[in-house]
Amino acid sequence: MSSPDPAPGRLALTAPLSGLIVPLTEVPDPTFAEKMVGDGVSIDPTSEVLLSPCDGRVTLLHPAHHALTVTTPDGVEVLMHIGLETVGLKGRGFTPKVREGDEVTAGQPLIAFDAAYLARNAASLLTQIVISNGDKVYEYHPSAGRAEAGRTIVLELTLAGPPAGAAPSPPKDRAASAAGAGGEAASPELVILNPEGLHARPTAVLANSAKRFTAEIRLVKGDREANAKSVVAVMGLDVKRHDRVRIIADGLDAAEAVEALAAMIQSGLGENLHGRPKEAPAPAPAAPAPARSDEPGLLRGVSASTGLATGRIFQLRRAEIIVSEKGGDPEAERRALLAALEEAKKELAGLENKLRLSADVGKAAIFAAHQEILEDPELMTATLVGLDRGQSAAFAWRAAVQTQADTLKNLNNELLAGRANDVHDVGRRVLAKLTGQDDGPAPIPEEAILVAEDLTPSDVTGFDRHRVLGFCTTGGGATSHVAILARAAGLPAVAAIDRRALEAPDGTPAVLDGEKGELRLNPSAEEIERVRGLQRQADLDREKDLAEAARPAVTLDGHRFKVVANIGGLAEAKESVTQGGEGVGLLRSEFLFLERSEAPSEEEQGSVYQAIAKALGPERDLVVRTLDVGGDKPLAYLPLAPEVNPFLGVRGIRLNKVAPELFAAQVRAALTAAGFTRLHLMFPMIATVEEIREARAVVEREGEALKVQAPVAVGIMVEVPAAAMLAEGLAAEVDFFSIGTNDLTQYTLAIDRGHPSLAKMADGLHPAVLALIDRTVRGAHRHGKWVGVCGGLAGEPAAVPILLGLGVDELSVSVGSIAAVKAAIRRCRLDRCRGLAGEALARLTAAEVRALAGEFLEREREDDHVERV
Repeated sequence: MSSPDPAPGRLALTAPLSGLIVPLTEVPDPTFAEKMVGDGVSIDPTSEVLLSPCDGRVTLLHPAHHALTVTTPDGVEVLMHIGLETVGLKGRGFTPKVREGDEVTAGQPLIAFDAAYLARNAASLLTQIVISNGDKVYEYHPSAGRAEAGRTIVLELTLAGPPAGAAPSPPKDRAASAAGAGGEAASPELVILNPEGLHARPTAVLANSAKRFTAEIRLVKGDREANAKSVVAVMGLDVKRHDRVRIIADGLDAAEAVEALAAMIQSGLGENLHGRPKEAPAPAPAAPAPARSDEPGLLRGVSASTGLATGRIFQLRRAEIIVSEKGGDPEAERRALLAALEEAKKELAGLENKLRLSADVGKAAIFAAHQEILEDPELMTATLVGLDRGQSAAFAWRAAVQTQADTLKNLNNELLAGRANDVHDVGRRVLAKLTGQDDGPAPIPEEAILVAEDLTPSDVTGFDRHRVLGFCTTGGGATSHVAILARAAGLPAVAAIDRRALEAPDGTPAVLDGEKGELRLNPSAEEIERVRGLQRQADLDREKDLAEAARPAVTLDGHRFKVVANIGGLAEAKESVTQGGEGVGLLRSEFLFLERSEAPSEEEQGSVYQAIAKALGPERDLVVRTLDVGGDKPLAYLPLAPEVNPFLGVRGIRLNKVAPELFAAQVRAALTAAGFTRLHLMFPMIATVEEIREARAVVEREGEALKVQAPVAVGIMVEVPAAAMLAEGLAAEVDFFSIGTNDLTQYTLAIDRGHPSLAKMADGLHPAVLALIDRTVRGAHRHGKWVGVCGGLAGEPAAVPILLGLGVDELSVSVGSIAAVKAAIRRCRLDRCRGLAGEALARLTAAEVRALAGEFLEREREDDHVERV
């Protein structure tokens, strides 16, 4: 029996087992879910004999007999892995039916296994069928549903390159032909436009992309050069904004490598070239720590994460890992090193995958960068040199890590110097595995305010929030990964604190003020009570709002409004339901596309959209905003020509023109969720009716092809003034509007909301912005279409009554704000809100509107108090 071959250049793989086909992204092992081994599918088996999915030769049979590879005549390597964590069974439960080198045909038995034994002794029976040499494949088409062994096609492949028998394509030109035979290629000088130069994140993108090529690749700056496949080596060049560099490559694919990497550098390596770096989206880099305070007990530093905490000091100190310099057999030391590196890599990949699934894209990117450090060729070379000198793996690794960290720390660049901490973090992780020693701190007591010379990202992600109330470090800064993680976790934090903090005994009472960047030791009872009073009141307000979160948001005069969530992934979707959310008003789908070197597959996207839809259920809306990148969110794998002003260039829906298949694939993936929830698709950055019609045509075409039966609403983001001005006409083309007040404010006032000195003027309560919201609502309502607000203004207490008064139907806010916004609506009277909105439209400045809103809220509070009394 031979495998079906539907067309030249294609390969169809039949099911090696009977059972349910499972998307690879749902396999509970990051090695497969992150497609580190390769792309493909998984099967939850009901049969117990693994069959060959195609004709070919057995090129690998693992000694544990749980995995095997069949290589097709086209050279495609089909790896099959029975179960998870089955290598430790050492062959027990498996009976191979073939040997390495055997020629096999599709449907031939390969391995028999005892499913009952595996079920008791392995993590899972899920069996993976993946292509381990993905360069041979152009496109994957996995199947879904149930499979019958030897009959059902579970995976169709479009093979890379010309179909068998086709004449080879002629070379593009003489240079390309020469490069194909090997040789050196070089780029012209490239000007670095990244705001912070080549720091960790763009360097990681560059190194990861360079690793795709076989050529030796160097990044040259002046008379210095670095291995472009090494994160630390490139960062060691200290490449700043406006520096000039060149890419030089030597090897078979040198010309291709130079062309691709040069284009990526010019497009920013996934980073905004005209604004603040994505690495520090919160406060701007802080100034050096203020001068030492003369006030007793008051220690000053730099704000790293805002918030207040009252607790007791705990000095976080690490035990030194003891290593022996002299090593044993060099080959044994090398094997120990590789095993420790592999174990650390799996841990980091697991952390990254868990955070991505939780929509913590920023945190996930940190641990993705740690994996790049772990794979750094310069770090490995330095360690191997140590092994050749007779050093132990632990000693050589520690020395290499220290050298690399010192290189970064001594750079005249605060941001890059701060990344030395990341190198130390990765280094300690591997060192602990090499030695079996735990360098962690002593157990942390309750109500702790931690003091340390420095902390690592791994430290912060591992903190028990019931014990750790905040922390301060003598090192670091507002742009460090530790500060970013503290802000994400809502932990007050101070960096660059006065070193006298290290002298404070454990148990010392303290107040940490993250906003002011201060630590007060031995505060007075009155000060402690004042801070705790503020905390208690905030907690009481939150508790009351959460207790009533499930109640609808109905004003005192009987008008109901929907409060839904802005989310970036499955975890937030689930949390929004528990917080009282009535649906999702904005799914930022770009969380699937950012911080990675290649686009997510259609199957990966579809599985995520479906999971989110199922979490919400059929009674709630799910509004999926199609890919909104460009401007401040470029994609490393979609190089765009450099633009003088990317916020006015190719971004949002305009990418449909540049990458139409990327858009169509996302639409197809989103449509697979239509049967699980009330699906809405929303297009970003719409300025013309033609853009709506073109995008809607894609939705209709793909919906017909997929035979989607469930209704799917189509809407647009109103964030360009042109869309607001044409609202009445555009309303005839769509089912709903959602106003993105952040961009609408930016474009209306001509102020970049990330500008260091002008951003504070970009106020969404500016009367001009309110006038555009008013015009949008009026235009939509004349056609019976609803309007939501999904920008930051929807969650501002001062803005809520004004938006209600302007006639907005829905407010879409961050998950943590849902209960508070619903509570705020319940305190309003719509007739009074309409009066407030009318007065706000008549003002001339945002400050006047805010003063007006403040007076209104104060009057409402007083009236509410009188009524309750």
